[in-house]
Amino acid sequence: MPRIEILTIGDELIEGRLVDTNAFELSAKLADLGFCVAEHRSVGDDMDGMIEALRTAAGRADAVLVSGGLGPTSDDLTAAAAAAAFGLGIERSSEALEHTRRFFTERGREMPPTNEKQADLPTGCTILPNPEGTAVGFRLDVGRCRLYFMPGVPREIRRMADDSALPDLACRLTAAPQTVATLKLFGKGESEVAQLLDGIELGLPEGIRLVVQYRATFPEIHLRLVVQGGDLSAAGAVLEQVVGDARQRLGRHVFAVGGPRLDIDFPTFAATCLNQGGGTLAAAEIASFGAVARLLGASEDGRRCLRGSLVAADLEVLKDQLELAGESAEEAAEAVRRRFGASIGIATIGSAQEGSGTRPGALTVAASGPDGVVTRELHFPIDPDRFQQLAAYAALRLAVRMVDAGA
Repeated sequence: MPRIEILTIGDELIEGRLVDTNAFELSAKLADLGFCVAEHRSVGDDMDGMIEALRTAAGRADAVLVSGGLGPTSDDLTAAAAAAAFGLGIERSSEALEHTRRFFTERGREMPPTNEKQADLPTGCTILPNPEGTAVGFRLDVGRCRLYFMPGVPREIRRMADDSALPDLACRLTAAPQTVATLKLFGKGESEVAQLLDGIELGLPEGIRLVVQYRATFPEIHLRLVVQGGDLSAAGAVLEQVVGDARQRLGRHVFAVGGPRLDIDFPTFAATCLNQGGGTLAAAEIASFGAVARLLGASEDGRRCLRGSLVAADLEVLKDQLELAGESAEEAAEAVRRRFGASIGIATIGSAQEGSGTRPGALTVAASGPDGVVTRELHFPIDPDRFQQLAAYAALRLAVRMVDAGA
């Protein structure tokens, strides 16, 4: 399998002033092509640091994707660092200079003299066109390694990678696609999931290996099951078997299964379940404090099924707004269902903080439908933001179960 590395350059990255989305996007694009990235590295706008990073990466990788440092200012040092790292000269490229001039001319502007610097490139490099900006990219071959140098501006590197760098890389190196399934869960912690999956990798055919990758994205757990070895047909058969085993072990906590890219989250899944059953939802939110409406409002399916949400700071306000005789979550769920004319009403009562005689983290969720009411008493002693989100998830899970029971 070829070794590919990504090097991103800029003080703003290592100082935390800017999130490195370029490395993330490049890795995702490479994965879609069947390539794995061995390492991400970021360095600041420091000549010595850049030279060391470039030499190290070129000495061990088959390809290196570099972003940043191709601008016209004094801290844009990538071209000079590349030349110094590999013993090359710097030459002003007439092709690159013409590109930059044309970029300004087409926009009715005069090119500042400082932009001429963007045409100073390492001797012998191959230019990568940049339809989106003033700086061309370039590529260099150093031993067995090919390095692709691209701008740091996201829209520019995105276009250059798609049009030039990645097609060239894919022709030069042999991809080794992985056979991957993604499972998303809610209702179990990471350690509990790991315990339930203990030994799932045993008994596989000789020459085939299973790697289980965990990612906690509160309050969800995302699993990647990666089958390595064997031909694609054999790996696919093993993956199907492993996914079936995992689903059986994890039960109803699995809400989505797919390939390497699985974008759905639990609130969207809940909304899809409601819409497929022709259902609608209304929420009475104390513990979740508007999180149900916020989470459902993030997707088209969620907006379609949500009839309304009533957010209250405490139980007394909720009782007044819904004209409740008692203080139960069951009564609140039924009242809000009738208030908004929804097929299912949910209620979240509780707080992450101590008050009204309840212990911190005490939570009651209820779901009410035409066929009855379901309630859960839970306890989550966590910070208020996560408590609100978890309360919303717990209430939506009750709504899903009510839909499933009525199906």
